[in-house]
Amino acid sequence: MKFDIERDYLALDFDGVVANSVLECLVAANNAYSEYSGGRKTYDLSELDPALIAEFTRLRNFIRAGADFVYIVKSISENMIIGNQQEFDDYTKKYKDLQADFFDLFYRERELFSTSMPDIWIGLNPLYEGMKGFLDNYPYKDRLFIITTKKIFFVKKILLYHNIQLNQDNLFTANGKKTKKDIILRLVQKYNIYPHQFWFIDDQVDTLLKVKDTRIQCLLAEWGYNEKQQINRGNKEKISVITLKDFRNMFG
Repeated sequence: MKFDIERDYLALDFDGVVANSVLECLVAANNAYSEYSGGRKTYDLSELDPALIAEFTRLRNFIRAGADFVYIVKSISENMIIGNQQEFDDYTKKYKDLQADFFDLFYRERELFSTSMPDIWIGLNPLYEGMKGFLDNYPYKDRLFIITTKKIFFVKKILLYHNIQLNQDNLFTANGKKTKKDIILRLVQKYNIYPHQFWFIDDQVDTLLKVKDTRIQCLLAEWGYNEKQQINRGNKEKISVITLKDFRNMFG
């Protein structure tokens, strides 16, 4: 089915679709874990071990919630070998008693980082190629949404820095109490549209599988935080995988 820009509704995840926040998450998570473990904090990326950066980037593909970023640093510090989503999920479950603490530490550190060193923080949250132009020039912003697990406070900071004007009422944070599926179903009902008129792009195949039964149009962003096994799973479940070039051709 082809996207009809004059009729259809488009929703984007933020991290992994609009912005690449992996390095900012690394710094915030490393400092959060340092506070927990008594280590040394740093906001200078050059002071971090390249091996830590590479492994954190690889494991970023398995993130489900904010606390997971700190679990990644913990697993790396313990020299754990995690090869897939199930192994990562098993690891976080093993230490589930740390979840609340890790969540609070991560978001407290992220807020401190973004307010005390905004230029450095923004620099570690670059937009993907062409995304600013797309958001600036999209002609039907009343039918354009951001649906993300990222706190809207941080989304707004990034959009403001890039001088991107979006409808503030169209920015949604999903969480355990209000999932992305809940938000999408509410929007389909609110605008009284057919499900196939609503298009959602996310970089996490598990998220798309959870909303697939709503019969909306689900697309997996290949340029985001995923790996071959996850992309293959998306293909197997008949979820279309698109590149940034595909995205610009379909929605630009």
